[in-house]
Amino acid sequence: MARVRNPRGEGQRLRDEIVAAAAQLLAAEPEPEPVSLRGVARRVGIAPQSMYLHFGDKSELLAAVVAVRFGELLRACEAAAAAEAAPRARLRAFCVAYCTWGLGNPGHYRLLFESRATTQAGIPYEASPGAGIFNRFAALVSQSVGSQGVTTAVLLWVALHGIVSLRWSKPGFPWPPAEELVDDFLQALVRDAGS
Repeated sequence: MARVRNPRGEGQRLRDEIVAAAAQLLAAEPEPEPVSLRGVARRVGIAPQSMYLHFGDKSELLAAVVAVRFGELLRACEAAAAAEAAPRARLRAFCVAYCTWGLGNPGHYRLLFESRATTQAGIPYEASPGAGIFNRFAALVSQSVGSQGVTTAVLLWVALHGIVSLRWSKPGFPWPPAEELVDDFLQALVRDAGS
């Protein structure tokens, strides 16, 4: 079925549709489909040449998909943290929102944290949207437990990633609720920081 053209001046809408189509392909279950500009164009219902009005190559498209998904994750985590006043409560809310988003968006979570999409797009860590979310997370860890080092934030992030990733890998395991695990990790973190 042919796509209905956007009205003149609404090119951003087509760009958003292209990014959404590429994200669906990249997050497909159980295995992501190989993504090509031609394949995304077919999915959106446009001529392959139209892709080049928005993206110079596949790397630019991958970078756009990653930026959109990291933006969604950051907004979810920030909204949860903003609802809390105390530093530890903000950190807990951020952590629970991270796990909730990851468990609710498995394909996109894998794209962000278990694929080489940013590497394929040629994005160094410092320039990646993931660096922004990690820096915000590390700041919350520092405010909450007083640790200025990155190691504490990395250890907590590894724990959160395990909560999300292992639930998909081992769905038959009797997992405690994610919130309970987050609380246990944070309690141990605060105890260790106090010693």
